[in-house]
Amino acid sequence: MPHRTRTRVTALAAAAASGLLLLSACSSSAPAAQDAEAAGGDGALSACPSTVVLQTNWFPEPEHSAAYALIDPANATIDADAGIYSGPAIADPNITIEVRAGGPFIGFQQSTALLYSDDSIMLAMIDTDESVKLSKDQPTKAVYTPLQKNPQILLWDPTKYDFADLAAVGTSDATVLYFQGATYMDYLIAQGDVRADQVDGSFDGSVTRLVAGEPVVLQGYITQEPYRLKHEFTDYGRDVDSLLIADSGYDIYPAAWSAKPDVVTAQSDCLEQLVPAMQTAQIDYMESPDALNQAISDYLVQIDQFFQISPEAAAYVHDVMQDDALVTDGTDGVFGSFDADRMTRMTDLLKGIYAGTDVEVADGLTADDIYTNEFLDPSISYAEGK
Repeated sequence: MPHRTRTRVTALAAAAASGLLLLSACSSSAPAAQDAEAAGGDGALSACPSTVVLQTNWFPEPEHSAAYALIDPANATIDADAGIYSGPAIADPNITIEVRAGGPFIGFQQSTALLYSDDSIMLAMIDTDESVKLSKDQPTKAVYTPLQKNPQILLWDPTKYDFADLAAVGTSDATVLYFQGATYMDYLIAQGDVRADQVDGSFDGSVTRLVAGEPVVLQGYITQEPYRLKHEFTDYGRDVDSLLIADSGYDIYPAAWSAKPDVVTAQSDCLEQLVPAMQTAQIDYMESPDALNQAISDYLVQIDQFFQISPEAAAYVHDVMQDDALVTDGTDGVFGSFDADRMTRMTDLLKGIYAGTDVEVADGLTADDIYTNEFLDPSISYAEGK
């Protein structure tokens, strides 16, 4: 998983009202990612800066394991006020990995904006549609995808509706609640899967209307809301039904680890080492998740804000990512890879969507401009480790 469109805006509004500001996650005193000298030596990350900064798009959660699993929880240092989790890299203790939380810690900004305002960040999590949308003035290139399928869903109470596919939503009387500005909704409307007169862009992240029994369909994530509604919302306390938006054909790569193109060039030697380390770290998490799940849960307790994940909820997230093939090898059998045909199709599709708006994408934009598989270790496969 606003920029995770995952932004729980109920909480977002509360956070904004309480005066949460951009914190030290964007400190301008940190060394520029593209200019910092390599740490040197003969470690596995010897070509990287002494501190590698990775910017996530939300609070700590299992979906970000490619970053957090680079650090042994026993050696992690936590700055709960700034949302910074850091420590020596397991792959190379000479290098410090600094993982920065998103959400209120970055003023709910998009990751792309951060890359262009804070040169200390090497990689940030950026969705394919965000990369295309901002390609003209703030281009980015993805180098590693932690998820092969977008976990974003539309969900509903099965006692109210029985939808076999998204097209059935469009023939119903349901109000479809979503975050205003989400590009996928433009696509669904154009496809005829939902009607323009039934969508409501005022969604604030709250599930209150569903819990109250209103005839609504909500935007959510298969890794989050189904568990929370069953186990944490006692007024509801049962299963929901859902459909993945990715299955509609709007098949972006969500939260792909991305950098500014000049950083990709300047830090190519580092990325040749770092990206395989991230491949390995995420697979290690998928194969043995308990320690990091506990660490993430404990970290969130220290952060002490509206978003929390218990170890049990984190285990659910892990299992969904595995069982629903959100985390799996790419079509070429390489863990973390992008499919060229899919990227081309989505780039062209998004260009078509934005052509009908005031969004200007880069002239002549192609899929090759926004992603690369060149830094992946092709020998690293999740399937082979199962």
